[in-house]
Amino acid sequence: MRSPERREQIVETTLALVAKYGVPGTTLTRIASAVGVTTPALYAHFANRREILLEALEVLIRRRSTAHHLVTEGAPLERLREIGHRHSELVASDDTSVLALFEFIAAGPEEGLRETLGERHLGLLDELARIVEEGQEDGTIIRGLDPQQIAWMMVSRAWTEDIAALMGISHAWNQERSNQMLELILDSIAAPTREETPPTE
Repeated sequence: MRSPERREQIVETTLALVAKYGVPGTTLTRIASAVGVTTPALYAHFANRREILLEALEVLIRRRSTAHHLVTEGAPLERLREIGHRHSELVASDDTSVLALFEFIAAGPEEGLRETLGERHLGLLDELARIVEEGQEDGTIIRGLDPQQIAWMMVSRAWTEDIAALMGISHAWNQERSNQMLELILDSIAAPTREETPPTE
């Protein structure tokens, strides 16, 4: 197997192992065994275990932020709605990214992964906040609201979906309820249309 393909295989295997065993349980021995190589062979592609984990984390973040980057057209409120729906689709799929994400979050500070995850998370919040700012500029989102606060509201709803899936209670917090929360958020920030604006005396 060529080096780029082997490297990708190692990363994908690591993500699956993190979802199954957590970060502490994702050892070099376990990675090598799952890939089908010797442990020393891993060093031909990565300097150490932490480098493998960081690369796996970057891939995970890119995968989970696809919705943000694919939804680039349309009115700001519609883009926020589409991002929310795409996250719901991700959680509803058989994708193990939710498990892996929270295992990375729960990893001990000695792993040195939380800071990277936190930085990338703040970057996604900034992207959502910029969409809100666009809506404020074009008059479709209420001016004066804090874009970062709205971004956190959107993310909190996504986290609720993630946690419900992790605990196996998606039947209680189902897609209908999640969509209702999304609409409550969007309705609360939408600027009134001319028809909705009360006449001045």
